[in-house]
Amino acid sequence: MQWVLTTWTDEECKQIMQNCCKSLPQGGKLIACEPVLPEHSDDSHRTRALLEGDIFVMTIYRAKGKHRTEEQFKQLAISVGFPGFRSFHVDHFYTILEFQK
Repeated sequence: MQWVLTTWTDEECKQIMQNCCKSLPQGGKLIACEPVLPEHSDDSHRTRALLEGDIFVMTIYRAKGKHRTEEQFKQLAISVGFPGFRSFHVDHFYTILEFQK
């Protein structure tokens, strides 16, 4: 999935991820490509791009969607039954998120 989780509320993300988790075999993976906010703001290009993107998402989706931190994605994953979580930063904006059942 790409930019799917970013456009929904936490509860809607949980429902989407829960449906994916139910359909996967044991050991299966859900792979998502999403913007991931840093835990702490700084003056880097990455942080600036992500925060600007977050404002864009909130404006377009009327505050329904939002960018999340890695910890927030991890907690969403655990709450729906994905015990395994890894992330891989691929550029200043996108992160590959791996949720393993």
